[in-house]
This record gives sequence, structure tokens and C-alpha cells, in this order.
Amino acid sequence: MRISPIKRYRRAPHVVASLLMASFFALPSQAIETSTVVTTPGAAANANDFTLDPDLKEHEKERKEIEGLLSNIEAQWNAHNLDSVMSNYADDYINNDGLDKKAVSKLTEDFWKTYPDAKSSSKTKSIRIEGNFATVESRDMAVGSTAKEMPGINTKGDLNSISEGQLYIKKIGANWRIIGDRIDYEKVRVAFGLAKTLNASFSAPEQVKSGRQYSAKLELNLPTGLTAVGSITSQPLEYPQPQPTDAWRPLDGTVLERIMPANTNNRNELLMATIGITNSSRNNLMGITFLTRRLNVVPNIDEHLEKIITAEKSVDKAVEKVEKTTTPHSNLLKKESVEKIKQGSESVEKSIKEPANKTILHDELPAKDQLNEQTGKPKTPVDHLTPVKEDEHPSDPSK
Repeated sequence: MRISPIKRYRRAPHVVASLLMASFFALPSQAIETSTVVTTPGAAANANDFTLDPDLKEHEKERKEIEGLLSNIEAQWNAHNLDSVMSNYADDYINNDGLDKKAVSKLTEDFWKTYPDAKSSSKTKSIRIEGNFATVESRDMAVGSTAKEMPGINTKGDLNSISEGQLYIKKIGANWRIIGDRIDYEKVRVAFGLAKTLNASFSAPEQVKSGRQYSAKLELNLPTGLTAVGSITSQPLEYPQPQPTDAWRPLDGTVLERIMPANTNNRNELLMATIGITNSSRNNLMGITFLTRRLNVVPNIDEHLEKIITAEKSVDKAVEKVEKTTTPHSNLLKKESVEKIKQGSESVEKSIKEPANKTILHDELPAKDQLNEQTGKPKTPVDHLTPVKEDEHPSDPSK
């Protein structure tokens, strides 16, 4: 069971990538001297390395060891035995969200406190073994209920979670240990009260480039006589994970959509849709559900590289200009000027490679045409979808 702060394998892009690699390494046909000797494909290398259907009998001993490890981890996880679970992690463990062994241990402990009856189950898709290293691809599910009831609704929450990803394992001495993991896909649902039976879906891309805009959409079917308020938020995944802040808005239709930019700090993100079920007067909260999804953020290397190249060109021009000057003591001045230019270049390059820790969702100083005429506040990406009426208070469904 993988904890975060909250298929088909052969796709066309994989095939294209393979063809590109093959063409890159291919030699011109006229440069190849053909041989009359007939060879068997794979004779010079392990044929099982280059087939669509790997030989499951290969590394049979190691495979059984890893299967035993996975079964033991699942049993200990479901018994909520933290020490036994964490003993299977290497001390230098790190996952694709940047969490280390200590952080995962604390997250697991907190998770069990929130959901004291939580149970998980996993289905192994494949085990790939290369020497002392192995990768396990799996689909993981968890269910449970909250320890406490939601005030005002007076019911405990039901948890449902599903994820897909990889465990990276290494044989250290005589034992296999988890050295990392990566979650590719993940969604979680926690529901209280009438929201337990609510038919709702929350969709968003699984991966986006840093700084690029993307859309997150919430769709639901409400029972007759009920209304809903809701919100969509996004924030970088980190530990400890801060609480999201966003005003609830009345849902006049069946769709709430928000367009947002991915963060520019190359951090994976947690998307959350919150839905409150109320009566027609919106003065009685009867249920609430939280839907979360993972968004994997890919670093935008092109933009950073372009800025670095531009900065380097400016430095070259400045150095060239200084070197062409002819004044008394010019040699000394040239040396000092060139050193200052290079120092400035290193500072600029460092600031480009290490962007400021800031995610901009809205303009900080909006123009008049960017203000909401009713509230006087900056327009948000969902204003056109969920208009706020003067006599309603979206931040508090009880009013």
C-alpha cells in the first residue's frame, strides 16, 4: 500500500520512442557488410529481454522472494503494525513526491489514526528483475471509515482509494528492501451523510507540464429536492500537507469546472473537489464528500534552458565589448570587468535554475475589467460557471 499526502503497457508513444531509438543507432545500409552465416535472433543476448511476453520462469527464485515480501507487507499493513511495515523500507528510501522513510512512516501512522479500520489489497501486474534490482507494477485499493463523525451530519466518513504505480526494490544483503516508489494514478473519495450515495465524478489530466494550464471538472447528479455547493482546489504535494482554502459556491447546474496553471516549482499536485449536499433553501448541510486526484507535474526544461542560453549570449557580448576597449590600464580594467560580468552571469543562471517558490493562480493586482461586478473581488476561473448571488454566502452553506 502506497501512501501519498492525501493499463495497458504498450501504448503508441512507447512504440514511437522505440522506433526513434532504433533509427538513431542504425548504421547506413551501404556501410554494413552482410554475412552468409545465419544466426538465431537473441543468440548474442538474452532473448527474453526483447519480447512482449517475458519469461515468468526466469529469475523464478527472486520472483518468489519478492512475492513473499509483498504478501508480508500487505498483511502487516492491514494489521497496522508500523514497525514491521517500515522494516521493509531501505534507510535511503525516497519516492517521486520527495518523501523519505521518516515522512512515509508518519503519514502511515496518521492515516491509521484517521481510518482505524483501514484495509488495503493489491494486484501485482508485473515484476521486472534486473540483477539486484526489481520493479513491481501494481494496482492498489484501500477502504475504511473515519474514527470520528462529521459534526452536524452525525455520520462517519467512508473511504475508497485506488492507485497504480511502481515499487522500486533492491536486494541488500539477503533481503529485498523498498528503495522508492512512484504513483502514476490515484484518486480518493471520502463521503459523509447523504453524499455517500451521490453520483459524482471528478476528472483531470494525470500529467501536465510545469506552468501549463489544465482543466479540472466536477460532474454530479443530485437527487430531486436537493441542492449543492462546492469548490475545486489545487496545491503542490508536500509534507505536512496544508489545508486547501477556497470559498464554496452554489452549483446551479450539474457541472463545475476550473482552469488552473500547474505550479512552476516542478512539484506534483493534489487536486480536490468538495461537494456539500443541502436542502433547497441551502440552510441545512446533509452530506459532504471530498474527491481527490493526483496530478504529476513534468519539469518545463525548455523554458529554463532558453533563459540560460539567452543569459549566456548576453555575457558573451558584454565580455567581447570589454575586450575591444583600449584605454590606459585597459588590461587591469578588462580583467576586473570580465570577472564582474561572469559573477553576474552565475547569479542570473542560479536564479533561473532555482525559480521562486510561488504559485500564481490569479493576478495579484487585477484591472477593473477583471473584477467581479457583484463582489468587487478578483474574478476566478469558475465565476462564469457558478455565479454568486447577492443574498447567498457560498463560503458557509448554512446561511
